[in-house]
Amino acid sequence: MKVLIIGAKGMLGQELVKVFSDQDVIAWDRQECDITNKDETQKRVRELGPNFIINAAAYNNVDKAEEEKKVADQLNGYAVGYLAEAAKELDVPIVHYSTEYIFRGDKEKGYKEEDERPDPVSAYGMSKYLGELELAKNTDKYYLIRLSRLFGKMGAGENVKRSFVDTMLELGKTKDELDIVDEEVSSPTYAPDLAKQTRGIIDGNYDFGIYHAANRGACTWYGFAQQIFKDAQIDIKLNPVSGDKFPRPAKRPQFAILLNTKTPEGRSWQEALKEYINEIK
Repeated sequence: MKVLIIGAKGMLGQELVKVFSDQDVIAWDRQECDITNKDETQKRVRELGPNFIINAAAYNNVDKAEEEKKVADQLNGYAVGYLAEAAKELDVPIVHYSTEYIFRGDKEKGYKEEDERPDPVSAYGMSKYLGELELAKNTDKYYLIRLSRLFGKMGAGENVKRSFVDTMLELGKTKDELDIVDEEVSSPTYAPDLAKQTRGIIDGNYDFGIYHAANRGACTWYGFAQQIFKDAQIDIKLNPVSGDKFPRPAKRPQFAILLNTKTPEGRSWQEALKEYINEIK
């Protein structure tokens, strides 16, 4: 099977390349193809003729998206439509990834895959929802997989950023005390687990549609940080604070747990986090 992976140098993309290494993988990052260029992208995809397209490319700067809405919409939204059009023309399936930020965040018990119509509260969330709409509008053969709080080995592509886990570990080297927002309940997602879940959905011939693939369980940023420093055996004082202490341009969903009801339940985020920290130690 010829698998085209786009965003291959990102945190998730590099794990997808590993998981599909037994297939004929074509790995593209921005240097190989600018997917915001419709004509170039569709021409290159047609010429390649993959059996499967996996799009892990994304604009993921939540706050900067408030001032770069057009840029975010282009990469997270319209470019997804370009790829979906090409996939439909070739009659091949496409995988695309979305986020908990497409939800308003007022359901404390969390969101199922097709629970209700998304209602984003930020420009970033709106750009990701646009991508969901463009995907569904342009092809029927798609897997839309939502995740949240991705962590794992830092990618090597352009504009990559550290995960919250790596940021905390870096701060733990120089700080004795940190204020951490004790709000915004969501489900951390370990990149290698998400890549394996993606392969499982494809190999399992699951019905096309929407899937949630975050790790099991949820936490606030403060709860996440507590577990990070515990597993890393770093002695540091953490102070739970309100989000008001750190004013940010973009509004966040307060409760955005992704409930997985369509595939076997994965391991907890705590198990995945412990594995990651042991690996990098």
